[in-house]
Amino acid sequence: MSYPVDHKTVFVLDRSPLFASSCNQSIEYDVLSKTRTPGIIPAAPIMKSLWTCNVEVMAEYMRIVYDIFPSKKLIRVVTGSQSLNGWTQKDQNIQHVMLGLGQIGPPNTTSKDDDYSMMHGLSHAIEILCEPTEIQAEDMDTIQNNGRIICLTSVKSEAQVRMLEECVTDALNQHNKLAAASDSNPAYSHNTASDNWK
Repeated sequence: MSYPVDHKTVFVLDRSPLFASSCNQSIEYDVLSKTRTPGIIPAAPIMKSLWTCNVEVMAEYMRIVYDIFPSKKLIRVVTGSQSLNGWTQKDQNIQHVMLGLGQIGPPNTTSKDDDYSMMHGLSHAIEILCEPTEIQAEDMDTIQNNGRIICLTSVKSEAQVRMLEECVTDALNQHNKLAAASDSNPAYSHNTASDNWK
């Protein structure tokens, strides 16, 4: 049996310093200014960061998917080399992911740490797609391993897009070669990954 490509989705969030910058969209928080009371100076606006916007998009996607498909569609979230949840049902909720995001914190504008590069994130996403879900683990012989990667990042040129696509393709080919050669490990040999690039 072949599960659809959207049985497994991996979000890759860019946590590079660029995403600490403002997206020029303000957050509504000053309730007093709406009452227009004379003599009260409105509070200065607070702007959302690009990171905040990406997290909001991801959370809304997860909310919709979990509302419509409470158990059939599974989502993992990755930032750099860190995975914030697993394929088990207990990890498949927004609160679990948001707790993980709170622990790692927002991007740092001065950080030069390469741990959150998109190359690490995309390679890690392929590794995660090779991990079986609970449904797949029950029937490794007949369930084909499919999944998609949704990458939230910023690129300056088509060349950068091609570079990221090549990173995914190379990682995918390497893992599929390892899986094909792992005849001694049935759990791994049936877990080749295919990707649907978004």
